[in-house]
Amino acid sequence: MPLKPIFVRFTGLIGCVCLIMSLFGIPASFQTQLSSSTVTSSVSDMLSSEGPSDITVSSVEEIFPLQSLEALSHAWTSSVTESSFATNSQTSFVSSHTHSSSSPTVSRPGASSGTTRPSSSTSSTISTASSTPSPGGEGTVVPTPSPTPNGKIIAGYYTGWSSYSGYTPQNIPAHQLTHLNYAFAKIDPATGRATLADPTNDRKNFAAIRKLKQSNKQLKTFLSIGGWDYSSYFSDVASTSARRSTFAQSCVDLMIAHGFDGVDLDWEYPVSGGASDNSNRPQDKQNFTLLLKAVREKLNEQGQKDGRYYYLTIAGAANTSYLSKIEAKNIAAIVDHIFVMSYDMHGPWDSYADFNAPLYSPAEPSPQYKNSVYDSINAYLKAGVPANKIVLGMPFYGYIYRGVNSSNNGLYSRFTSAQSISYDTVRQSYFNHPSFTLLRHDSAKVPYLYGQNTFLTYEDPQSIAAKTSLAKSLGLAGVGAWALSHDRSGMLLSSAYQRLYS
Repeated sequence: MPLKPIFVRFTGLIGCVCLIMSLFGIPASFQTQLSSSTVTSSVSDMLSSEGPSDITVSSVEEIFPLQSLEALSHAWTSSVTESSFATNSQTSFVSSHTHSSSSPTVSRPGASSGTTRPSSSTSSTISTASSTPSPGGEGTVVPTPSPTPNGKIIAGYYTGWSSYSGYTPQNIPAHQLTHLNYAFAKIDPATGRATLADPTNDRKNFAAIRKLKQSNKQLKTFLSIGGWDYSSYFSDVASTSARRSTFAQSCVDLMIAHGFDGVDLDWEYPVSGGASDNSNRPQDKQNFTLLLKAVREKLNEQGQKDGRYYYLTIAGAANTSYLSKIEAKNIAAIVDHIFVMSYDMHGPWDSYADFNAPLYSPAEPSPQYKNSVYDSINAYLKAGVPANKIVLGMPFYGYIYRGVNSSNNGLYSRFTSAQSISYDTVRQSYFNHPSFTLLRHDSAKVPYLYGQNTFLTYEDPQSIAAKTSLAKSLGLAGVGAWALSHDRSGMLLSSAYQRLYS
């Protein structure tokens, strides 16, 4: 049966019930509550049985008065087409917290300072029996989240453009994840609102992710906003109270419209650095905290309406330069966790071939700066970020340096060219290549390959397990990966999962 007649008949019935209640002296507030909750419940039931394909924002507005739309919005968010925030621009993505619509491999320009490169429970049921003041909420009381058990977060970034090369949400090994981040939404400079980067493809992926959640009840999903390519306007939207409020509300609107459990902000980077077209201000350090506070407050307001908790996370660079440009301790009090991008310690922006994500700094002398996963996590701890707010991010990609010399098997050699490479490509093209030798660095705890004047730094199940063990030993919230599409075999994620839950 068409949905519109059903809605008309049903709302007419509700109106009659409320009229009868008023004759018997039932308070109007109770009538409104009954009407809204009943409509919402029934619409949700109809959506699941009739299918959402013919429902649009305009058709619902014709049927329901504006007062009813607020109550309806959360029952039909998984099915309505998003019309208020989306743009029609198509962007070609190229990198790790940058984008490529055709390839899972990435190349990320920059430098180790973090100023010119990117660094980049088992149940999701929310308990409403108790409530707690939430960080940044100015005393707002919201339902208490049902958290993933301490130290057991395993997060993964899914890049929307991966679906163009066949890695669709259906391929995600969701049973081994507790948190899934969808990368990326962007900021519309004309309105200062969060909006979809690739609306048609994003909506298709969102529908698949909602379906994925139905059979993976532990999975919490996040809409990630920003990244290397889409951080240009963060400084602008964070610069005034009015702009922060507009942006924060748009984040919540997008989250609700597409059925996510939280928002993840990936600002690369406050104060300085990032892509060449970024706007930056000295005040970004304080304004980032205020922006997160504004988003947290809007999430709390929405949580009160919906009787559930919504999450807020960020991704942060793995170096002290980045930490000097944010109020780390204040931010940690607002967000649910910080995904530390513990990779890109070295890359094509350097002068010498080196490791992407050494667990510890190599013991031997190096011709350039040193950094490591352990050093970056320790820097966050020293900055006042609690261990249980830190997720240790791991790369499912590496870097291949060509034109190196044979001394030291290419490590610390000058090179002629370099680019990122997915674990899948490393495994398929180099593991059994007769010209390449597989090596492992004792102190850095990472593998590498050398052959044909080529040095290749990457991760394997053993190095991923070692990084996960570090997270466990330090009492961190868990581990995470950029990006799932770089390991379509699932071998690296399985290694992290097995070590984390062993």
